[in-house]
Amino acid sequence: MIADLGNLFPDRARTDRWNAHKCSGTNFASRKGHTLVEIAIALCVIGVLAGIGWGVFQDRISSYRMLHVARMLHSDLVLIRSLAIDTNREARIHFLTADAAMDPEDVGHGSWDLQIGNRGSGSTQWDTLPADVGGVVDVSQGERSLEVDGANASRWVSLAEWGALEDDSITFTPRGWIANQGADFVNGEIELKVVNKRALIERGDESVVLTVSRSGLARMRTVTP
Repeated sequence: MIADLGNLFPDRARTDRWNAHKCSGTNFASRKGHTLVEIAIALCVIGVLAGIGWGVFQDRISSYRMLHVARMLHSDLVLIRSLAIDTNREARIHFLTADAAMDPEDVGHGSWDLQIGNRGSGSTQWDTLPADVGGVVDVSQGERSLEVDGANASRWVSLAEWGALEDDSITFTPRGWIANQGADFVNGEIELKVVNKRALIERGDESVVLTVSRSGLARMRTVTP
């Protein structure tokens, strides 16, 4: 019977296994961690990727905010037109502030009110939504503001100047048509513009143009550099 030498000489067996590992070049201690150089390289790579990702994220956010504001304004135009038809009274969007300087380093600017008139035409009083009942003044549904402290604050997004508008408003008749004077229309439409100011720094004009025809139909068109 051949004896098991490992059992007869346990110390020699352990020594032989250790020598075998040394000869094969295996060092188990090196598998338990990373060198400082490896850690430094990994941190550098993570930093570069994070920087690139942050820039892309900022661009995406500003574009998203621009689209959000444009869609809100488009929805307001549709809402006011429907309100005029349903109540048989004039209704309007009254523009209050715009971004004249369009400084890309500045915060967003622009505000407007949603209002209903007291007559079917030639209204002399305008009530910001919701319509006041029993003498209680409430404007909670009709105020829009992109300013830094406004209810719809949108950094890097501004409403461009709207040009010459009668009473700084777009007014709808009970038939859903626009009641503004002819001089307010360019090529049969009134044009509004929402601008991504962050894009002005890096790419140029990126905006959404909203047009309203004489018949009261509103459309959106995206402008990219």
